[in-house]
Amino acid sequence: MLATFGKTAAWLLSVFFTLGFFSSITAYSTRYALYEWASFGLMFILVWLIANEMASNPVYFLDKVLLVIGIGCAVYVFRVALIYIWELQSGNPLQAPELIVGFDNRRFFNHVQTTSLPLLGLLTLRSVQRGSSARDLAHCWWGLLSLWWMLLFLSAGRGTLMGVLAGMVMVIFWRGRQAWSWCRVMLGSAMTGLLAYGVFFILVPVLMGLQSFDFLNGIVERSIEDPSGNRGGLWKRAIEIVATHPLLGVGPLHFAHYGRNVNNGAHPHSWILQIASEWGLPALLCLTVVIFISFRRLLNGGHAIEFADVKNQSVLTVWLATGVAILVDGLVSGLIVMPSSQLWVVVYMGCAWGWVSSFEGKNDGFKKPHFSIKKSIFFIFLCLFMLVSAVEGVWPEIIDLPGFEAREMELHPGMHLNARIWGSGYF
Repeated sequence: MLATFGKTAAWLLSVFFTLGFFSSITAYSTRYALYEWASFGLMFILVWLIANEMASNPVYFLDKVLLVIGIGCAVYVFRVALIYIWELQSGNPLQAPELIVGFDNRRFFNHVQTTSLPLLGLLTLRSVQRGSSARDLAHCWWGLLSLWWMLLFLSAGRGTLMGVLAGMVMVIFWRGRQAWSWCRVMLGSAMTGLLAYGVFFILVPVLMGLQSFDFLNGIVERSIEDPSGNRGGLWKRAIEIVATHPLLGVGPLHFAHYGRNVNNGAHPHSWILQIASEWGLPALLCLTVVIFISFRRLLNGGHAIEFADVKNQSVLTVWLATGVAILVDGLVSGLIVMPSSQLWVVVYMGCAWGWVSSFEGKNDGFKKPHFSIKKSIFFIFLCLFMLVSAVEGVWPEIIDLPGFEAREMELHPGMHLNARIWGSGYF
């Protein structure tokens, strides 16, 4: 079975990428703009491939994906535990940057949690729903989910917390009591995670004569002093760019270039402002309508599920909640630009799309999409062009990255390397 998208959404998405292409060829650096455009395009193709796999056997592939997610998160928690024990034995004060390993910035880890927290909740719930045969495993997943919440509290990810809570509120509003089972798992594990935080990062250090790590006061102080988290200048610059380049924007990836005078980030920390400033308002409109259609399709997918089908009702709840969490967190963060969180979003989108398509495929009126030879040739050509554009975007620098960085530092003294492929906005 092939995952279907719908004619309206497919047409709007085609317009979105067409506008992005023209924005790229008119940008300050066409090579870098096409790199970003191709990256988005290749990610969508990956979403489609995942969706096709999920649509062919949703129960099997969903369980496998959730299992891989659970194992990956468990390995990460184990690694954090080893560092935690080492720091305590060394007598060093506990610090979030030392414990949140593998990420240049702990906010990038939070972006990953925005997608992984709801999915870990689904993994835990599905184990609970299997009954006594999986009771011990359900306890293990519950513990892992609680520790994942603990790491969120440790890193004080306000955007992630706001996004996940918004997802929970919206599914209760949309689905009522059908959402309660997953929400209870999430709230219960969050409370357990908060308790674990108090034990491991406040009580234990105090008992050992070390300084405790109190994140609550830090969050309150930051929220009172600067609710926007120093994003005001970035948002203002993005709005200025939109006002001067409303149709095609300044080109994908180019906010870093035109916003470098703000000296506070390489992207506007808002998916709406990023698409509007880099791709243009028409492209933003197309993308927003596609998102609206996708959520409506998810909601309508509930009609194809029997009310008593608790397992699939829970899956639908999580697809909706995760989508809301990503959109809300993305309003105040760079979730859509960091490779790690991009991969998680791609997995989520592919699984949700394929899952919905699998139910639609059971309907009598379902028609398998037909791809003509011309469409197939065009698709292959497009994929090759995107691959070449992506490679060309980074190849000249990546073959001699230390030398490239040294030359840039010499040309722009004081420059520091920021996210993705730029240095302080200088291409």
